[in-house]
Amino acid sequence: MNFVGKILFSTRTMGFMLLLYAFSMAVATFVENDYGTPVAKALIYNSWWFELIMVILVLNFIGNIKRYQLIQRKKWPLLVFHLAFILIFVGGAITRYISFEGSMHIREGESNNEIISDASFFKVQITNGEEALAYKDVPVILTSRQVPFYLKPFQKEYAAEYDFMGQRLKMRVLDYIPRAQDSLVASSTGKNILHLVTLIEGKRENKYIPSGSVQLIQNMLVSYNKETPGAVNIQEEAGNLVINSPVGGGYMIMASQEKGELQAEQKQPFHLRSLYTLGSLTFVIPQAPSKGEIIHFEGDKRTHENEADLVKLELSTNNTTDTVSFYGGKGITSFQHQSEIGGLTVSIGYGSKIYYTPFELKLRKFKMEKYPGSNSPASYSSDLAIVEKQSETPYTIYMNHVLDHQGYRFFQSSFDPDEKGTVLSVNHDFWGTTTTYIGYTFLFLAMFVTLFWKGTRFSKLNEQLSALSKQKASLLLLLFMPFGASYAQEIDMHGPSRGDQLLKSDEQGHQHQHNHVHTHDSAVQSENRPDLSMPVPSKIQDPAQFAASVKLSKSHAANFGSLLVQNFDGRIEPINTLALEILRKLHHKDQFYELDANQFLLSVSTQPFDWAQVPLIKVNAKGGLELLNRVKADPKGYTSLLNLITLKDNKATFVLEDEYQQAFAKKPADQNSYDKELIELNDKLQVMQYLISGQYLRVLPIPNDPNNTWVAWGSEHANHNTDVKNPFAAYLKEVIYAQTTQNWQQADQQLEKLKSLQKEIGKEIIPSEAKINWEIRYNSWNIFFKLMITYALLGSLILALAFVKLFSEARFVSRLISFLLVVVTIAASLQALGLGIRWYISGHEPWSNGYEAVMFISWIGILSGLILYRNSNAFIPAAGCLIAVILMGFAHGGSQMNPQITPLVPVLKSYWLMIHVAIITSSYGFFGLSALIGLVTLILHIIKNKKIALKVSASLNELTIVNEMSLTVGLFLLTIGTFLGGIWANESWGRYWSWDPKETWAFISIILYAFVLHVRLIPGLKSKFLFNLLSLLSFSSVIMTYFGVNYYLSGLHSYAKGDPVPIPSWVYITVTSIFAIAFISYFRYKQFGKSSNESHPVGRKTAFERA
Repeated sequence: MNFVGKILFSTRTMGFMLLLYAFSMAVATFVENDYGTPVAKALIYNSWWFELIMVILVLNFIGNIKRYQLIQRKKWPLLVFHLAFILIFVGGAITRYISFEGSMHIREGESNNEIISDASFFKVQITNGEEALAYKDVPVILTSRQVPFYLKPFQKEYAAEYDFMGQRLKMRVLDYIPRAQDSLVASSTGKNILHLVTLIEGKRENKYIPSGSVQLIQNMLVSYNKETPGAVNIQEEAGNLVINSPVGGGYMIMASQEKGELQAEQKQPFHLRSLYTLGSLTFVIPQAPSKGEIIHFEGDKRTHENEADLVKLELSTNNTTDTVSFYGGKGITSFQHQSEIGGLTVSIGYGSKIYYTPFELKLRKFKMEKYPGSNSPASYSSDLAIVEKQSETPYTIYMNHVLDHQGYRFFQSSFDPDEKGTVLSVNHDFWGTTTTYIGYTFLFLAMFVTLFWKGTRFSKLNEQLSALSKQKASLLLLLFMPFGASYAQEIDMHGPSRGDQLLKSDEQGHQHQHNHVHTHDSAVQSENRPDLSMPVPSKIQDPAQFAASVKLSKSHAANFGSLLVQNFDGRIEPINTLALEILRKLHHKDQFYELDANQFLLSVSTQPFDWAQVPLIKVNAKGGLELLNRVKADPKGYTSLLNLITLKDNKATFVLEDEYQQAFAKKPADQNSYDKELIELNDKLQVMQYLISGQYLRVLPIPNDPNNTWVAWGSEHANHNTDVKNPFAAYLKEVIYAQTTQNWQQADQQLEKLKSLQKEIGKEIIPSEAKINWEIRYNSWNIFFKLMITYALLGSLILALAFVKLFSEARFVSRLISFLLVVVTIAASLQALGLGIRWYISGHEPWSNGYEAVMFISWIGILSGLILYRNSNAFIPAAGCLIAVILMGFAHGGSQMNPQITPLVPVLKSYWLMIHVAIITSSYGFFGLSALIGLVTLILHIIKNKKIALKVSASLNELTIVNEMSLTVGLFLLTIGTFLGGIWANESWGRYWSWDPKETWAFISIILYAFVLHVRLIPGLKSKFLFNLLSLLSFSSVIMTYFGVNYYLSGLHSYAKGDPVPIPSWVYITVTSIFAIAFISYFRYKQFGKSSNESHPVGRKTAFERA
């Protein structure tokens, strides 16, 4: 028993289990992405071996409480910490085995008390004609045979046995095809097959129903020669087809366009080659049923995610065996098949279970608010009444505002397309959630106390540094709330978030789907606007000479830049913001020669045809020389709109249309540099189209518009704003005239009239004058890009001087470092100012999108380097500067991050955005600092020699201490932030943990960094070199959490929907370089002598006393 206890409670077991746990979760995220959520849950998250890992970890925690006597007062923080994780695991087990989740659909004016479960069950009912038995529903997650080979050993065959009055019925699953699709093969010996053509999400799809079966199509059951209650029953009678539908509808005979009406619950003749519409179901049967065989195959997990699953079963009694197939799956609550076997009638179903609440919810009204000038929802809510005991209690549910009643929690989830019904997520998990929340509370308390409780590992590290610096560790708490509550304010964004606002798209798909240059948009086209299909002069202008010829007053253009415009997403912003976005997108610069962005946009508005001939569009050299030549780019890599279009059938088309179509058809991972640049060039062509046609200039608010829509000046609504015909057109005429006379008085007056018009009609949504002015100032500063350059110079200088100090005692080096650190502090203050201004402008915390979060993380990296700077060890602040440069460089150099100020989606409109995101992204700054410190220690090992051995060893000791402190703070922040995110998710989505890839990878990072901080306790791994190396390598999990999940995995936090983009070449170069440095450093470490390298700064204490 002692032997088992030593193994079970050893630090080796703990370390191994932590790594195995993290590795299993990492594999699960990729399995979910490639094979679907059910496979990941069935074979990993809900598997016996994964739960065994968690049980062993819990036992390890419990055993170590006794083994290391954590009940002693001086060890209470460790005791609470271990109890916290035990409670969290226990709470998860309660949620897993006792609670349930589901959804409730309610139409306006109706009541409901039925919850449709998210989990799937096998449902069986057996009768012999006299007696009937309904058996307990059994929860099952079926998986297809298409699973990775390494998970096949864990795939179990589902089988069950039922006793009906002494007679045994056995059931065994033979095959399971998720999201089943089918294909028909003609066969004279096959069954009669009914062929339906349906329209699903705008695409034609073929469905095949064998005689005597039922199939779920677009959430409606359709049967053929098998009368089924609640289904659309199509049957053969006397050689003809008849139809009987549970809902009314209509049909149209395609040949004659004759229309007819279909009455509910009435049998009527069925018409072939006619378009039938029954509720959400639209279908055509093109021909009479024919004999054949159906081949089934698995559908795409994204395209066909709402399709039914096909289950194939073997049923057997003592003397009879039968094989049956039927469609089922999530959301289907009825029995889908009925078989006669051995004198028994067996009804079978696979799908959701119905739970009943002891009360009803009545939907009085569903409300939706949309962003100004957009169809995207800003918020939506359900006005309900809780109906119980003949009384009604009103309550409103909306995003982040739940109904908690009798142990049931209801969350606003979705709505019906006609906005007359609501879909509520429901969670019944009082004990699981409560236990988990108690664990979270213990965890937060333990982490907070650890920073101050005397005798903890963190206090010992701080004591060692206190001799080198008087700065207190309590300063670290400033980073928990970097800006403080004074910045908190009401979110007042004016539109939804959709990414690149320059590319207008009404669809949710990829924005590169239209490669033609459209010229017929009636909403923006008028006779006085340019038509790209019209012939244009073929002479290409010299860009420098053309820019010099533009005679626009800078002061008037600046005034024009303060005019407001509504972008495609409904956000109201100054034209200066729009002009900069367009110019940066097209030209990759903030100005065009001597023309600033305001002058550029105003000039394009008055001289559109001239600008079509100017080499304005940047063609990246990554596309290769061939692309540059084919689009006739000049020596600087710029081409004109004229060079990008050609006339085909009197329509202006992209000159590389065919190649673009081929490039776009490829998966992102298969696209080469030429393909990607071709797609980018098509984007720029669309931007030029919108620019020249005036579609961006939505400056005219429509009076009394319920959605506060603003229109472009070429719109059909432009002449109905005031008594003045098209005021913006009148303004442009004055601008054209002023360019000739250089008298801008009339143009100024017209511009002021426009501003007054906007304030009068759009006063409900326009931002304050102060916000407009601050946004223009913020645009002109380009502060984060300039700070990136500043940090690069300062970080490089400080790092170089830190190495110089190893060889020199000159005082001027220390003084120069001190001066540079003052400059770094000033730069960090300016960055904080920039983030604060962005917060004020946008009305929400400046970490709500990728670009903002990276700016915030980089600031935390700088700040952590300054706060942990001790004993004149310049490597620490240098590491902080360089991690900021790396992050900011990625944000400004990559196309994945958009610096635009974007609005918030409804779920982000919560105080949790400030708390959860700020804390969790702060941790990335500390982890980044630790990674750079780890890299510096590797380099110090490489350059270490006998002459500077003492200095290097002292520096290594201090860097290791600071590295561990930084990792500790980072781990605390990440853990608190992750579990606070769970609380937010529970408030928004109805579950505190759903194994979403983002939260899973955050948890993986927690586990990995916990392992790194415990390696000093594991025999054979007690090495400062290994600790510093792991602090560097572990940062890869943070990169995966923040960037990898967004672009490579599918989930609630993903942008690429699991369709991976190619890994940039610099990633491979960086990884290779790090491993090369690590190898050389280890060689030097061993060569110099382990004994001289390892002088652990902590005294001789027991392992857990040092913890």
